[in-house]
Amino acid sequence: MNIDEKKILYSFEVKIEKEVEETVEKKKKRKNKETGKMEVVTTTETTKVKKDVPFNVLIKKPTRTQLEDGDMFYSLELNKYIKMGLLTKAMLAKQYGSQGGVWTEKEQGLYADLIYKMHQKQLEIQQFSILGENGKLSARQQEKLQVTTREMASLKKELTEYEMVQNSLFDHTADIKARNRTIMWYILFLTHFSEGEGEDAVIEQMFEGEDYEERFVDYEDKEESDDKLYQRAIDKISSIVTIWYISGHQEKENLEEFMEQMKRDADFEDDDFDIVEEDEESVESKDPEGVTQDA
Repeated sequence: MNIDEKKILYSFEVKIEKEVEETVEKKKKRKNKETGKMEVVTTTETTKVKKDVPFNVLIKKPTRTQLEDGDMFYSLELNKYIKMGLLTKAMLAKQYGSQGGVWTEKEQGLYADLIYKMHQKQLEIQQFSILGENGKLSARQQEKLQVTTREMASLKKELTEYEMVQNSLFDHTADIKARNRTIMWYILFLTHFSEGEGEDAVIEQMFEGEDYEERFVDYEDKEESDDKLYQRAIDKISSIVTIWYISGHQEKENLEEFMEQMKRDADFEDDDFDIVEEDEESVESKDPEGVTQDA
């Protein structure tokens, strides 16, 4: 398996028990017909055994063309949901704000400003990418591209944190549904795998098909058929692609750090919930005068 590490967004290994053919050597004693003496003869036999076979799951970095296709897919999905009658996040936030809801006019302005800035950064990166493919990026432009990429990742993170505060409110907006479908698009097109170890391992697409619809059918088939590789890998694949899409991180270390932070945040929320439950139990154990029943 030969692949440029720079083209890999993330990789990990899973082991699956499979029945494989294995060649074993066996030694037997036989009588030499010419000499009449007993000799040790080594023979090889092929037998089937169950072994844990390593599978390397690869999530490739999207090419410029794939990024453009992904953006187009998002736009089409967004328009589709809007035509179905769903509001966008901006429309819903404005509606709630005008009704004295969760977002004030100032918060709406901040949110709109974040979206505008991120859109500008995306345009800059696309322009640099086009120049880069023609080999025309100067050292100054390459440095500017790196800075812009970091700035866009920071904006994405800030925007995500801002949205998470109102996550339940936006769950059924056109933006969120289009985003989730786009994340699935990247899962279907970026995920590959290879079976076994060594340079002769062949890299294959995990989900087969010419377009999104065909690959999604294969995705559903794997889910229903209890495909072992799919079952072992899909949760991590989904997490990685989602974090990449939302945060903009391009390096494995950054993705893992983001996952660890999410886990710490989740653990903190669980601990906080436990404390609230304990407080409620303490309140319920008191009589109307404020004296505990045990007393």
